[in-house]
Amino acid sequence: MRPKQILLLSFMLLLLVSGCTEKQPEITSGVDACSVCNMIIDQTNQACGFVEQGEFKPFDSPGCLLRQLDEMKKENQAFPTEIYFADYKAGALLPQKLTTFLLTDHIPTVMNGRVLTFATKEDAQQMSKFPDEVITDFQGYLTLRGRPDKRVMIELHEESIFPEVVSVSKGDIVEWSCISTNSKTDVKFRIQGYEEIGEIVVPTGGEIVRIRMLAERPGSGFPIMRTSDGKVLGMLKVSGAHTKDEESM
Repeated sequence: MRPKQILLLSFMLLLLVSGCTEKQPEITSGVDACSVCNMIIDQTNQACGFVEQGEFKPFDSPGCLLRQLDEMKKENQAFPTEIYFADYKAGALLPQKLTTFLLTDHIPTVMNGRVLTFATKEDAQQMSKFPDEVITDFQGYLTLRGRPDKRVMIELHEESIFPEVVSVSKGDIVEWSCISTNSKTDVKFRIQGYEEIGEIVVPTGGEIVRIRMLAERPGSGFPIMRTSDGKVLGMLKVSGAHTKDEESM
């Protein structure tokens, strides 16, 4: 084959490969409908979607998409690997790994999704005006707003908790409901090994405090410690494989 023929063939192959490249998903305002609630999408800067079996499925809000992911998890279906969220400022769709989430109860949102998504953390910080708003990533959004895999109710006494041992599985989204029977002072505790949760403050008077966590690290004993003096009140146990090799066994 002559050099010119080889060059022409190479150019044609390059065009063919380029033509097969997947396009960035798009959502058309007033035309596309939500795959969960069937509402016509008219605020594309709050829309999102994912690719399933080669087809892009749009949603009018991250809340509707989250409900679909919850159903998929319930049915033991794998999550889509291509998930996109609109930048609230520009409207363009972003891969979930590049998206920053602002969880808010103070800004009107589509379908009361209570979340806005941004291209940068700085944009989310500029929009946030209230101390109870949370800026997080995709996994944080799933943990804080997704359907819990396990709900735990614990009672904090003066020197202990009930139940003394809380058992969950690796990968569980766990919702804790904490109530104190100590009438003297608020109870403050931490879970050693899950420092990202921070200090949990449970006030006197019977008010229930709810927190969310992702049980991503297995272990037979994570102490639940009173922060005032380090006293161990109970224990968290997370069952599951420590490595991918263990998971495949």
